[in-house]
Amino acid sequence: MIPTDALSNLGLAQATVATLGTVMVIGLGFLHRPSRSALLWSLAFVLAMTSTWVSVTGTILEDESVRRAGLGLMLGAPALIWSGFRARRGVRALPWVGAVYAVATAAVFTIVVDPGAYGLSFRLAFVGASVFAGLTAAELRRAADRLERLALPLSVVCVAFVAVGVAILVSGLAAPAAIGDLALARVINGLAMLVFLVCATVSLLYFTSVSPSGRTSATSWPHFVVTATDRLRRAHRAGESHWAVLCIRLDDPTQVRSAAGENAWYRLTAAFEKAVAECLPAGADLGSEMRGHVVALVCRPDSDLRAHVRSMLQRITDLDASTLVDVQLSASIGWVPAEACGFDLGALIAAAEEAAATATRQGGDRWERVRL
Repeated sequence: MIPTDALSNLGLAQATVATLGTVMVIGLGFLHRPSRSALLWSLAFVLAMTSTWVSVTGTILEDESVRRAGLGLMLGAPALIWSGFRARRGVRALPWVGAVYAVATAAVFTIVVDPGAYGLSFRLAFVGASVFAGLTAAELRRAADRLERLALPLSVVCVAFVAVGVAILVSGLAAPAAIGDLALARVINGLAMLVFLVCATVSLLYFTSVSPSGRTSATSWPHFVVTATDRLRRAHRAGESHWAVLCIRLDDPTQVRSAAGENAWYRLTAAFEKAVAECLPAGADLGSEMRGHVVALVCRPDSDLRAHVRSMLQRITDLDASTLVDVQLSASIGWVPAEACGFDLGALIAAAEEAAATATRQGGDRWERVRL
């Protein structure tokens, strides 16, 4: 028999992790880089947070129907995470599946009274949630960035979720007389969801910062600074040349944002960042501290990089923004060779910003290169 206090503490831990995960996925993921997939992942965490607190409330009030309702709602979260990956892949997301599953399991858990029937329904519902975890693992296999280190936690925990779901069902069917005894199953379910939420938070924050093709459109600024500083330090020690920092920014961002409105501005800057990412070499590191503004660290000979810069300016000018704003888009680029500032990232970014400002003052839609 599992002590009630232990189950209550596990529920509180689950609710706390779900709450923190919700804040992080929404604040660092969706609000920083809005997309349909990020929205669905945020909704999954909102559902997990709400359901865990409902379940904890039921436990505290000793109201079994409320506790069961919260538990049932929680099992819809894996389906919404799966829907988010479908949206990221560009196919029908089917978010209603998660909503229907959450409501259906909550209703069944509340209505079923017989211990044996409830035990069977709980095990089947958990297996159903594990199916969505398995489908998420399948979606992850399709992703170009599936082998990135930060993508692995969710891949591993989804496979483990399936294994746990099958084990819970098989253990119940192997001992029909004890199918209504869910003390151990409740602990396993609580621990599984706790680990699932932690791993999902880590991986989904990564997936919200990268494009579906696996190219970083513009990663979080702290991550970029750490990565770029390390690359420059190692390049300086090795005596490597051909490293440069580019500052790419939209011309007249205030005017464009005012003319477009907030929603269109987000879409425009997302298209801008995608164009920048696709026009730069695959090994470039990109970071964005604000929308409409990207800093890139690139290792290419001048002649090669010049071709990329020209292509980028043309691509940004050709962006089809006519349905969003009645302003011609263009960009200014500041280009600083790493040797010009002793491979110091802060100095390089400052010099690139000044060069980009010079390009803007000269009319924009051009680049300005700092000479050695």
